Amino acid sequence: MHFGDDELSRHFGQIWPVHVEHFTELLIALRREFNGDLDRMLVLGVIGMRTLPPQRVAGRSFAEFQAGQLAQQPRPINVQSIAETTGIPRETVRRKVAELQAAGWIERRDDGHLMVAPRAREDLAPATQATMRYLVAVGAACVAAAG
Repeated sequence: MHFGDDELSRHFGQIWPVHVEHFTELLIALRREFNGDLDRMLVLGVIGMRTLPPQRVAGRSFAEFQAGQLAQQPRPINVQSIAETTGIPRETVRRKVAELQAAGWIERRDDGHLMVAPRAREDLAPATQATMRYLVAVGAACVAAAG
């Protein structure tokens, strides 16, 4: 099933309320996991997007992901790239990176590039599970609307 803009517009009344409810629940869960600091969450998300692109996790189960069974090497990213991507000031990104390193959630390689550390997968498993619940709820709303 593919939902384009026309289908989303036509079924807005069925999908949007599910999205708002479950997205709000997801943001609450993420805020809790990041001690209220959604900028920190965004910085980690961008690092994860770069170091865990779809081809590294494709075909993996959640258990395999948690166990670190990933394909390919991560692509490099640094503080400047994160600042440019997010619009968060570079100095703020630098502080968030230092906090994430102190938490053990990211590592700085010898070449200066950042990557998500295995501990982040473990510590943030509840956030990943909350994200999966959000996706299931929205997906189910789309399927119901199309049915």
